[in-house]
Amino acid sequence: MDILLKGLLYAAVLGAQYLLSSQKNVYVGAVVPLLFVVGMTWRYVNVESVSTMQYLLITGLGLLFLVAEWGKGREVFRKNQEKELERMSIQDLK
Repeated sequence: MDILLKGLLYAAVLGAQYLLSSQKNVYVGAVVPLLFVVGMTWRYVNVESVSTMQYLLITGLGLLFLVAEWGKGREVFRKNQEKELERMSIQDLK
């Protein structure tokens, strides 16, 4: 059950990152990675059982996934923007 909840949490975070990244403002997509780094750093400082290597590995992999979602979201935004411009130019030609 614990694994299922963690999986749902990870999916929700990546989904939120994707949605925020596909917005017009490019900086909105930086919210989730920033919160992730702050949370991981807080955990590293306050939990004594976390090693430096574990912190760096988890933070690096997490940021890698979040940046990948950011890239996908920006690409979707660009494609939607191009489609909208194409529709507008078709309307102008009529």
